[in-house]
Amino acid sequence: MRILYLDESGGPNSWDNQKNFVLGGVAVHEGQIYSLTRDLNDLQEKYFPGIRIPIEFHVRPIRQGKGPHFNKFSYEERHNIIDEVYEIIRTCGFPNIIPFATVLDVSSAINSNQVCRDCFEDVCKNFNLYLLDQFKKGFPSKGLLIIDRGREGQYRQHFGELKKSEAVEEYLGNIVDIPYFAACRETRMLQIADFISNAVFRYYEWNVTDNFDKITSLFFRGSYRFPVNGLNHITKDESCQCCVCR
Repeated sequence: MRILYLDESGGPNSWDNQKNFVLGGVAVHEGQIYSLTRDLNDLQEKYFPGIRIPIEFHVRPIRQGKGPHFNKFSYEERHNIIDEVYEIIRTCGFPNIIPFATVLDVSSAINSNQVCRDCFEDVCKNFNLYLLDQFKKGFPSKGLLIIDRGREGQYRQHFGELKKSEAVEEYLGNIVDIPYFAACRETRMLQIADFISNAVFRYYEWNVTDNFDKITSLFFRGSYRFPVNGLNHITKDESCQCCVCR
């Protein structure tokens, strides 16, 4: 079983403040969940020794030093925490951990419902494509979706529409059951999904490549190096020179 954990970066209604919206996350084999959770728990023990209640690793509060936990650290210490999480992701390696992300540019945005729907459909399509690719290679596996709880109603609606569509096999042919929803604080895997979507967002929004470069080799690429099937950019800007469009 491959479980795809998804989180958003940027707001589908925040086009006055941003140019991009990202739905991204990480597909993890069920056998990797324990070790990844342990690695992040060890990171918590390193920076918060003795605290047994799980502390949520969420990129923006760490980077900005917000909240009761991370406001006590210096900028350098907070930067080190972020780097260590990305290093955990990088060293886990493909195919143990596989990022998926779809970016929608403001040029393709009509309303928040359409933005979320288009990104969700595209991520499901690419995840299903990966599962089909594995089946053809002799590694049959099914997929399951777990999404951050913040927009549960909206994503339930999008999933229901996909199930009724004529292209349901293209989007959901190897994805079982319904999406499940959880709070980011409840599972380390959604916290890793947050780091994935944030790295993609910063690359597209501000061309910040430091953390994005650490995960690009992990995206699903099919039988060839290009195109990068696990990462997609929805845009009407024909001059875009991002790593996908060029």
